[in-house]
Amino acid sequence: MEISEYDFLIKLAAKLFESKYSQIASFDQNGIILNVNFGIPKNQTVDLVSISSEVLELAKDLVVIEDFSKDQSVKKNSPAKLEFNLAFFIGIPFFHEDGSLSAFISVLDDKPKEVSSQQIELFRELTQRVKTLLYEKDNYGIVQTNELILFGNNSSEKPLSVFGTEQAINEIKKMEKSLRISEDAFRENFDNAAIGMALLDETGRWLKVNKRVCDILGYSELEFMNLTFQDITHPEDLNADLSYLKELVEEKRKFYQMEKRYFRKNGSIVYAILAVSMVKNEDGKVLYFISQIVDVTEQKLVEQKLKQALAKNQAILDASTLVSIISTDKEGLITGFNYGAEKMLGYSANELIGKHTPKILHIESEIEEKTKSLSKEFKLPIEGFEIFIYNAKIEKPVTSEWTYKRKDGSTFPVLLSVTALKQNDQIAGYLGIAVDISELKKAEAEIQSLLDITNEQNNRLKNFTNIVSHNLSSHSFGISGMMEILQNSYPEYFQNEMMQLLLGATENLKRTIEDLTAVIKVNLTQENYEFVDIVSIIQKNVQSLALQILESKLKIEIDLPIQLFVRSIPAYLDSIVLNLITNAIKYKSYDRDSYLKIASLIKEKSIAIQFEDNGQGIDLKKHGDKLFGMYKTFHQNKEARGVGLFISKNQIETMGGKIEVESTVGVGTKFTVIFTV
Repeated sequence: MEISEYDFLIKLAAKLFESKYSQIASFDQNGIILNVNFGIPKNQTVDLVSISSEVLELAKDLVVIEDFSKDQSVKKNSPAKLEFNLAFFIGIPFFHEDGSLSAFISVLDDKPKEVSSQQIELFRELTQRVKTLLYEKDNYGIVQTNELILFGNNSSEKPLSVFGTEQAINEIKKMEKSLRISEDAFRENFDNAAIGMALLDETGRWLKVNKRVCDILGYSELEFMNLTFQDITHPEDLNADLSYLKELVEEKRKFYQMEKRYFRKNGSIVYAILAVSMVKNEDGKVLYFISQIVDVTEQKLVEQKLKQALAKNQAILDASTLVSIISTDKEGLITGFNYGAEKMLGYSANELIGKHTPKILHIESEIEEKTKSLSKEFKLPIEGFEIFIYNAKIEKPVTSEWTYKRKDGSTFPVLLSVTALKQNDQIAGYLGIAVDISELKKAEAEIQSLLDITNEQNNRLKNFTNIVSHNLSSHSFGISGMMEILQNSYPEYFQNEMMQLLLGATENLKRTIEDLTAVIKVNLTQENYEFVDIVSIIQKNVQSLALQILESKLKIEIDLPIQLFVRSIPAYLDSIVLNLITNAIKYKSYDRDSYLKIASLIKEKSIAIQFEDNGQGIDLKKHGDKLFGMYKTFHQNKEARGVGLFISKNQIETMGGKIEVESTVGVGTKFTVIFTV
């Protein structure tokens, strides 16, 4: 069954507005000559033509009545009688040259409707085709029977129906299916693309964005719809972007790609690679732009940091005028030679880079000596460039002394450190950093000379001191001995006051010489250090002083581990312990039971031994600065000479330790001896 194009168009018109009735009518002097309708009962055809004519003949153009209940003018004047309540009407008239109505197309319904601008636009396009068909019929007698292929959506986004022959409909369905597959594929690729994709209109407004764009720039899809790309483009990049876009519209280029910066929603900057292409319709009008956005912020920041690091390294290299920095490839060919190396060695970088190995800077005798020592150390033949870099190659970089040779042949000592340069965990070359130690070697020689002189003077002083100490001791003991013989032989002489004073002076001289001799031994000793168990030293001294401890009724409490080793001079350690225990005995309190607590305090880098008593105590505010002085005493004790603490402090400090004191008069004293580990 063949259907004319009029039938197709009138059905399409009804579907466009989702209406029950539609018609096309044309007139001549005899009345209606063409009437194609859709959905209209035969007995209602004339009435609906009459109503349509009445509404349109005075309109001259499109008429839309969305709700007849709000516009009763037609019903009041119309003699037509309908079987339904006419509620909606839209139509367009056609006129003869004399202005009389020649034809019209109208759509009617018994329900009010709202009409969109898009529906009106499609209706006008459809009407133009009706007008063309009427003209062809009037002038050529042609009635079209070919199907018109139209498809699209109405205002409710529902697809319009297609009318025609079965063959035409099948072809249309094939085309629709292909188009749908293509559109689905595009939408799938668009929405799930790993890069940002967006559609923008000619003004730069975002029409559609995928999830990746939202992730990159931080805006939701809805927020994008209220923005243009100009709003979030960095001002410094905007002119270039707009310039490229203009060239694209003017078809001076097919697409463009650029690096640009966007402002993220939180204000931070996003670096991106932007690629833009354009889609136009058949009339050459821009439909939209397709933008592809790749986030390169992380790479850009890394690149910036790398540039900064390279610039900093170059600045360091340029500023290192007192340090020679030379780089080589794996084979030893020089690849870098800084300004410090130029200044130090007299060569320009161009003279050596790519032409020589570092061997040119070394003297042959040292190379031969190093070859032998390395080969012997590692038990394999090492020679050539390997002698400079072998330790670095096996990841045991060392710093060693070498002699560098300048371009003019003069030489000077350097400290050279060689490290491996790696790329992807593979050695790509080596870096040698050398420092001129000429002044250091000169200063070292001068210091050694001073040390030699000082040692010689110390030895002389030691010998002198020993001689003086020995001779004074001999004479002192001689005088003391003679006084003792004289006292035994002539006791009556010592009834004389002057002889008593002479005897006391002799004893004082003897004790003073003994004290000075003890101090001299502390300061000039060269005894070797040993790891000594201080617990056994304390126990030995407690046993040795057992009688004195018993007589003084001093209770000793020892809170120490079984063994506790400290690095010390055994004789000094023994003297210190003895002195601190005897001090507790000498200066015990006579008002209460006396005790001495000996305990240890072990830290990461030190060991402390504490001697805490409840004796007489010392007024540290009054005597604190003199406590460890020579011949300083603070109690009325006849045995006190003020030498013990002085000697102990010197012994402790000689061994690298220190002694601290806490004391309160009438409460007691705590000495803390600290040894470094």
